[in-house]
Amino acid sequence: MTLKLGIWCDYGVTLEPSEGIGVFVANLVQGLTEQSSIQRIVLVSKEGQEHLLDPLKQLAPQRIEVVGNSKPPFYWRKPWKMLRQADRRSIERTGKSISQSGLQGIAYRWLSSRINRSKASWLEGVDLWLLPYVGLDQEFSKPTVVIVHDLVTYHFSDGSLPEKLGAFKRLVNQVTSRARIVACMSNFILDKDLHGTLGLPAHKTRMVRPAVPKDFVRSQGDSAKLADGIPSGRYLLYPAAFRSYKNHALLLSALPVLNRDRADPLHLVFTGITQTPENLQRLIEDLNIQPWVHVLGKVSRGELESLYKQAFATAVPSLYEQGSFPLMEALSFGCPILSSDIPSLREQLDAMGSDAIFFDPNSADSFVESLAALERDRTGILARQLAGFERMKKWTWSDVAKEWCEVFREAIATTPNTA
Repeated sequence: MTLKLGIWCDYGVTLEPSEGIGVFVANLVQGLTEQSSIQRIVLVSKEGQEHLLDPLKQLAPQRIEVVGNSKPPFYWRKPWKMLRQADRRSIERTGKSISQSGLQGIAYRWLSSRINRSKASWLEGVDLWLLPYVGLDQEFSKPTVVIVHDLVTYHFSDGSLPEKLGAFKRLVNQVTSRARIVACMSNFILDKDLHGTLGLPAHKTRMVRPAVPKDFVRSQGDSAKLADGIPSGRYLLYPAAFRSYKNHALLLSALPVLNRDRADPLHLVFTGITQTPENLQRLIEDLNIQPWVHVLGKVSRGELESLYKQAFATAVPSLYEQGSFPLMEALSFGCPILSSDIPSLREQLDAMGSDAIFFDPNSADSFVESLAALERDRTGILARQLAGFERMKKWTWSDVAKEWCEVFREAIATTPNTA
């Protein structure tokens, strides 16, 4: 069976091939182009951002089409969104859609048909839609497979306003209930979030393990110079935005212990798009570690590459993840890694065996011990970690794409009333 597949990449901004979920999409599309069963792929961008997906179109210009998702006029969009929100609340409360009856239902059906009319040629022109992210307010008449990367906001909700979190949960329930299959990329997320948090039945869920990204983006020029005050080879790197579950506080708390008897102190370098939260800034001041902590914000690819190459190690103390891209990116640039001991990261680094160094993300002492282990034999451990990284890469994106094709075929074969 050949398949015409749609992949939705418009979530208010387009999923770019070099960032976040866009990295997953880019690698999967490359693997899918190697599958004879994939006849055509339609990639949906935000209108006006079609060019961001051009690198993917060039992988197979005759088989890949990029379309822009046009916005309806404001005078239709606003009432439609209000009715969509009412529909989600109705489904959550009664199990029934407002579209089934009444004046609201008539207005909702009419607005939906008007909004989707201009998109019908490509919305209806595929056999199935893959939704790489669950937060999508869009109706489909074709079968859908949705990916839940994780539900970290359910478990660490301190950064979300209650009303926004409530709206997101309603949307997640709607999207997953309508999907033929809900998939993820970690057994931990399958058990914890899909079966546990969402209560989805096993017959409706699948797990497909990802591969190591095929090509980590490298700068075109010379390595960038480190920012003033950052000592080459004497800092720990953590490239992650400030969110509570990212657990920056653990590294900050461990730093005074690490530097207690050092003539040449270690430093911490954080990158990301968020300014230092007040609680972390207070912790830095209370521990009197300001000279050793460098918060760089968002950096260029060249700067990030230099940071990886000159770091003593990359440390990821996260409390909750589907998997860690920085761990793989660090290894690709020859930087040793220290990983939080959580089930999903154990899964990700399984091919490394005992050469992966784990620490308890709730214990500064555990982190200090893990760093001491690395310091005792950094050269040997790095060599063994890189050998494990090569073993990880034996599972390719072509292998991944084959498994996803099986999921797509199952989704098409599954009738809606048994999904």
